[in-house]
Amino acid sequence: MRALDRILADAGWALAWLIGRSLRWEEEGREQLAAARGPGRPILFVFWHNRLLHACYRLSRERLVMMVSRSRDGDIIARVARDQGIASVRGSSSRGGTAALRALARVMREQGLCGGMTPDGPRGPRYVLQPGALVAARLAGALIVPVGLGFSRKKIFASWDAFHLALPFARARLVFGEPMEPPERDDDFEESRVDLERRLTAVTQAADRGFD
Repeated sequence: MRALDRILADAGWALAWLIGRSLRWEEEGREQLAAARGPGRPILFVFWHNRLLHACYRLSRERLVMMVSRSRDGDIIARVARDQGIASVRGSSSRGGTAALRALARVMREQGLCGGMTPDGPRGPRYVLQPGALVAARLAGALIVPVGLGFSRKKIFASWDAFHLALPFARARLVFGEPMEPPERDDDFEESRVDLERRLTAVTQAADRGFD
């Protein structure tokens, strides 16, 4: 990792920690997470790429392993995740995807960690769910829990994902959606993909409610 990237990663972690500590957090749907935990199966959290920084900060307490791309940006994200106590496996839909999905599923099964994925990353299109999360959940025997995160005050960057950075002391709302089973048959993947995209959009809209 380049020295500049290490500096950026460490700055990212400091920013996430400082802002995260200042936010006035509220949660909805905690009972959905309890329902997902009930069967004793692995859990895969999915959230949109533009909420990644603060979602990782908040979910790090859930003993998380993230799938992170093999790009330079992924190097920075993986270091930030590590600093937050989050494990990572490297790969994306374009580079090392199949192996990374299998590695993610294996870590979830064998180490009892919750998985985390941004299903529209690493390059978009924004808010269009790719099927990798469904594959990983099926391989792990996991339930999928969509997660929405919104802020009362934020900076939105001019990036492909319109990245959200919460402003200090803003209100932050984390919303857990109803657990979803991965598809059992390949023929059901597109229907499940559309369903999960709809669910993730719904919890994100619930998290943003009243903040726009």
